[in-house]
Amino acid sequence: MSWRPPVPLGYLESVQTVGGVAAPLLAGGSFTLAVLALQSSAPGPTAVSRWPDASLALFVAAGLLQIATVQATAWTRRYMCTPGDLVQWFPGEQTDGVPSRFLLGMQHSHLRQAHRWANAARGFYHAGIITLLAGLLVAGVPRGHLTGGRWTVLAVCAAGVAGEFAWLFRALFLDRGARREAVLQLAVPLCIAVAAAVPGIWHGWPVLGACAVCLLPCLLFLVARRSVTSTWLTSVVSLCLGGIALFLPIPQPIVVLVLAPAFVLGVRAFAAVLRRRREPATAQTSGGTT
Repeated sequence: MSWRPPVPLGYLESVQTVGGVAAPLLAGGSFTLAVLALQSSAPGPTAVSRWPDASLALFVAAGLLQIATVQATAWTRRYMCTPGDLVQWFPGEQTDGVPSRFLLGMQHSHLRQAHRWANAARGFYHAGIITLLAGLLVAGVPRGHLTGGRWTVLAVCAAGVAGEFAWLFRALFLDRGARREAVLQLAVPLCIAVAAAVPGIWHGWPVLGACAVCLLPCLLFLVARRSVTSTWLTSVVSLCLGGIALFLPIPQPIVVLVLAPAFVLGVRAFAAVLRRRREPATAQTSGGTT
């Protein structure tokens, strides 16, 4: 039996559509928004956004990610081939309709490379969309007070970011149990990032209290696992010290430094979930032929 790809049969063709049509359009829109953000980044009353430079950086990053999508899609097409193509390339590697081990290995190698570049293109594409929506969210924050209409705009942008994350998770983790585990693992570094970054933007005891509350679910999640290891202990100590540091009169970079170990370990735990998700596909890819 020849090697079978561990993904839907239309996966590579769908990536070609994304990289050939959607990504160039999104890249053009991102760079157009970057130009508009650059024009409004001049200091003074004409600035329409509170953080024009941040939105400019996000728009440029979104455009570059979509360009990377196009490039990865081109490399995907480079390795796409059918069994008929391989027979035409190597006519002497088939006897009585049975391909040789070399021909099957060549098919295996090309499909593996095609899937690798297709996965990269898909990752760049989703990252570009999230970055673009985040740029719209940042650009929508005005210099002055937020009005009811502007809150609506920000809520729509935030819903777009959340919806794209939900779509991506749904596509990555079709199994409900795996998706729940991934969400929990990703929530830990996200909550830590919010708790570390928000006090540098807004000040006051209510903000510090809310950031400390963000760290509490992370700590409860680690305690509920009941797996006492050096990694677990490092994360718990980092979260506890970070929660205490939020209420102490110390510089914000020190708070970030204290929470950094828990954040890094949380990202590593989420990366481990992604690796476990890809293990079946890797095992099937390395199985060759039977």
